[in-house]
Amino acid sequence: YNNEPYWLHLTEAEKSKALKRKQTWLQQHNKKIIVGINTGCSTMIPYKKLSMQKHLELITEMQNSFKNIQIVLLGGQEDTERNQILASSFADVIASDSQSGLRDGIISVQACDIVISGDSLGMHLAIALNKYTIAWFGPTCDHEIDLFGFGRKISTYLNCSPCWKRTCSNENMCYDH
Repeated sequence: YNNEPYWLHLTEAEKSKALKRKQTWLQQHNKKIIVGINTGCSTMIPYKKLSMQKHLELITEMQNSFKNIQIVLLGGQEDTERNQILASSFADVIASDSQSGLRDGIISVQACDIVISGDSLGMHLAIALNKYTIAWFGPTCDHEIDLFGFGRKISTYLNCSPCWKRTCSNENMCYDH
C-alpha cells in the first residue's frame, strides 16, 4: 500500500441520477447541503453503528445547529425499518431508498455532500466517492482508515477500544462515548 486513494467508477447515467436525486432532496425542504448519515453496519460487529437513541440525538443536534442541511439516512436493506422509524421522528429527514441494491445505494452516497458513518461499507463508499467523511470508531481501529485529508475521525476514549468483539456486555458502550 502506497497511500493510493480508493477508486469507485460511476457511469454517466449513475452520475446523472445522483445529481437529480441531490436536487430533489434539496428542493424537498429548501436546503443547501446534504448530510448523509449511514445508520447501519454489517452484523459481524454490530457496535460499529450508533444506537437508535444516539442517532436521534445526533440528528436533533445537527438540526438545531445547522439550518441549511438536509439530512438523508443511508443504509442497506437491513436498515430500512430503522431509517423509517428515525425519519418519522422528524419533519424533514429523508430515508433514502434502501431496497434497490448496492449500486443505487452508491448513487445515494454520491448525492450527499457530507457523510457521517461508523466504520462500515457506507464509510468506505463515501471515501471512495471523495465525500467529506466524518467516521466514528469504537470497536475498530481508526488508524487503519485513511480519509485522505478529506474528513474527520472520531474515536471513543474508552480503554477497551479497539476490541473487535462481536458481542459486548459493558454497561457503557463505546458508541455512547
